[in-house]
Amino acid sequence: MKINMFLIALSLLVFTIPSCQRPLEDDELIFLGAWSSNKHFIEIAANGFGFYQRRNRELQDCRVNITNRRIIFDWDGGRKSFRIDTPPSIEITTGRVYMTLDGRDFYRH
Repeated sequence: MKINMFLIALSLLVFTIPSCQRPLEDDELIFLGAWSSNKHFIEIAANGFGFYQRRNRELQDCRVNITNRRIIFDWDGGRKSFRIDTPPSIEITTGRVYMTLDGRDFYRH
């Protein structure tokens, strides 16, 4: 009986810890919203969750972390990390909001 209770407690711990997600910090809120480049679509929410999709592939429901000038999308069975080259800025000529990740321009929708 003690072993069964221990296994139940251990399995609950194992399944709940990975699902813990921290919300974005105040200085990370500039990354909120839906963004796209020629190859990728990303969406980042304030609660630390979002979506990642490479064009012509399935949309992935993700946990999003922004650390050390990187945006990391983690989902069951996969991970995509982008280097932040240019944080969100306004393009003067068009007034569009963009950021550069891994050398690609992403525009906010």
